[in-house]
Amino acid sequence: MPEIKHKEREPHLDKEEDVIIKSERFRIYFQNYYTIISLVNDILTGGLYFIGSISNILGAPVIIGNIAYLVGGFFLLMRPILKIFRNVFIYNEEKYQREVIDVEIENEDQSE
Repeated sequence: MPEIKHKEREPHLDKEEDVIIKSERFRIYFQNYYTIISLVNDILTGGLYFIGSISNILGAPVIIGNIAYLVGGFFLLMRPILKIFRNVFIYNEEKYQREVIDVEIENEDQSE
């Protein structure tokens, strides 16, 4: 039987956006909660399009398929919006500059 290699990753436990799901023996680490939201969104989109297709094939009322397709289309629109939220950061420039200066001062103190 072939051996399965697992990719090792060091979780950053100090990040607020990271999510760790704990069970008895395992822990599942997600780099940020947008990953979970994106995966759930993809599952819901596929499920709704599947329901719409099945309802059309089996002759269910047309409204059921149309509603499933409409909601599935909404979830498809949410994918790029979630990617934008995940990759765009808004911050206060003055506060950021103060933090950068503080970090530089700390680094200089440690190097001495």
